Formats: sequence, C-alpha cells, structure tokens
Amino acid sequence: MTVANEPTDRPGGWRSWVSIGVRVLVVALVISAEIYLIVVTGDLYVPANHFSYFTILSNVFAAVLFAVSLVRPVPDGVRGAAVTFLLLTGVVANTLLLGVEVQTPAYANVVLHMVVPVLVLVDWLVAPPRTRLTTKHLLAWMLIPIAYLVYSLVRGALVDWYPYPFLDPREQGYGMVAVMSLVVAVAFGACAALVIWSGNRLQRRRRDSGGVSVPEVAGPA
Repeated sequence: MTVANEPTDRPGGWRSWVSIGVRVLVVALVISAEIYLIVVTGDLYVPANHFSYFTILSNVFAAVLFAVSLVRPVPDGVRGAAVTFLLLTGVVANTLLLGVEVQTPAYANVVLHMVVPVLVLVDWLVAPPRTRLTTKHLLAWMLIPIAYLVYSLVRGALVDWYPYPFLDPREQGYGMVAVMSLVVAVAFGACAALVIWSGNRLQRRRRDSGGVSVPEVAGPA
C-alpha cells in the first residue's frame, strides 16, 4: 500500500464529506419513501407484493449498505452491485416502464426511480473503489437479477400477480417475457460494464496521481 499526501484521500477531505453526505441522504430518502408508500397505500399495502418489486429491493439494499458504510468499510464488489442494480432500476423505469401505471405515488416514484439511482452513481464517482473490479464481479452480480426473474415467474404463477407488465405472461405469453428479459439482461450488462469501467478508471487515476492505492484483486470482493 502506498500513501501520498493527497488531500482528497485523507479522512475529512472533500470527497469523504461529499460521500458521507450522499450516503446519509440516500438512507433518509429511502426510509422516507418507504414510509410514504406504506401510509399512502394504506389497506392495499401487501408486504409480500411490495418487496417483490426490484425497485424496492435495490433501493433498500443500497440504503442498508450505505448505512453500514457510515460505520465500517464495505467491499467494493458489493458497492458495485448496489450501483449496478440502481442504475438498472433507473434505466428500466425510464424506458420500459415509462408511461406505464405501476401504482407508485409520485414522491416515492421520483425518489426511488430517479433521485436515489443518480445519488448512488454520484457516490461511486466521488468515492471510487480502491480495488480493481473484473468480469467475475459482473457475473456474480448477474446472479441476482436471474434469481429475481425466476422468483417473479414462479411466485406470479402461484399467486396470479406479477410486479411488472413485461414479466406478466398471462397476455403475451412466456415468449414475450423471454424477449423482454433478454432486453433487460443486455441493459444490466451495459450498466455493470459502465460501473466496472468507471470504477477502475477512477481508481487508476487516483493511484497514478499519488493517492492511496491497494493491491489489485482478481475475484469478487
């Protein structure tokens, strides 16, 4: 490990303070959006359905991760997963679900689909990973959306409810679900590649400019 006199790398540097502020804000926003959803939904709130939305899962995951990161370090691979999941959430919400009524109140919709994904990306750029990310990370991250797809289809067939229209085979069949799932998989791969590329590039730039560097690792953190 090499340590140089880089102000932004020292505890209390402006990058550290911006990152802390962003993480606190993300935690507060996700909690407020969750409370808002529960209150506004009222008797229609069904926990099992609520936590079957990828949007909810990815936002809660990021909030928990950021809360933990305020008191102890978290692995770069796990942080990268959270960023990728939130980027995918933002991309899908503003493309495949644009104009589709998903019964999400306005405040929660903006916070969970737009604001939090942007803030998580900002944190990644301000406080990039200190270890090198590889395609092994991408493959590990991919297991989560695959598991989510299987869960959604199996549970949907059992309870006759699907979280998103493009996962609902009742009208257009499983063929269309497969096509749309492939589209989402491509989007996920693009988001993951962007996260890995940007993280490695910024980590290398900080190292070359005399910041703190750590040994590169080959596998998921």
